[in-house]
Amino acid sequence: MPNSLSPFNGACDEASVDEFNKNGFYLHRGLFSRQAASNAATWLKNQDPQSLLKSWTEQEPGVPLAVYTVVHKSNDPIAQLVTDPKILEMAGILVGKPTYIWASKVNVKAPWCGTVEYYHQDLVYWKDRGYPRDDMLTCMVFLEKHNTHNAALHVLPGTHRFGFIPHQPFININGLSKRMIPPEKLDQLYKEHGLVAIDAEPGDVLFFHVSLVHGSSHNISPDGRMTLFAQLNTFGNEPIEVSTKSKQFNMLRAKEEYEAADRRYKYFKEKYDKQVASDDPTFCAPIPGQEK
Repeated sequence: MPNSLSPFNGACDEASVDEFNKNGFYLHRGLFSRQAASNAATWLKNQDPQSLLKSWTEQEPGVPLAVYTVVHKSNDPIAQLVTDPKILEMAGILVGKPTYIWASKVNVKAPWCGTVEYYHQDLVYWKDRGYPRDDMLTCMVFLEKHNTHNAALHVLPGTHRFGFIPHQPFININGLSKRMIPPEKLDQLYKEHGLVAIDAEPGDVLFFHVSLVHGSSHNISPDGRMTLFAQLNTFGNEPIEVSTKSKQFNMLRAKEEYEAADRRYKYFKEKYDKQVASDDPTFCAPIPGQEK
């Protein structure tokens, strides 16, 4: 069973840096006020999802807006949090280098049906885009109460020290190509490093290394679980040949998505055509005698 992360009530000091270097993550309690976090969450909930969507892939079953992206370039209560100087200041202390925001988003694990995020390293989505090193980290601002009840983030402490771990591809619920660490590797990592569930309140902020293994389950609770992410890079780790490398990486994933969609289309079309041509039900459980 995962252990709850013990509360931290203090400044980002040398002990905090040591904790980050050892475990690959650091939780700062109350970096923002609960009211500021609540205001940001309320603002997003009051928006028309269609006005914020950049594609239908940012939706999930029962969730009209599951991801709100590129938020640090906006001018709203969400952007005000993610661009607050305290984030970059604290991140710079933790990694010992100045940092900047290179991507941002809000993830919405909606009540009852927020979807799973299989265990992975954030590095898997960025290493082939031209970044020389994994001198990057993610800042996670909790906009709502966050615990095991509503699908808390789980991390495997210390796994950032391995650098990149091979992942396997899979197609998610929206048909997008994603990456996950194989279960047999997770078994090994869990035996060696254990598992920690992040327990946080609105306004708390988690910083974690880009190579830290983490994931979260479906949210089947009645309580929402909204989190704001800022992906941070260190100066001096700017990507090289980013246009070429990013295109290659994106083309690989797009090819996987296209091939998976084509395979599924052919299967379900054949299934449909057979059902249309048959006098008896096919592709389903046998009809009970009572129904006959």
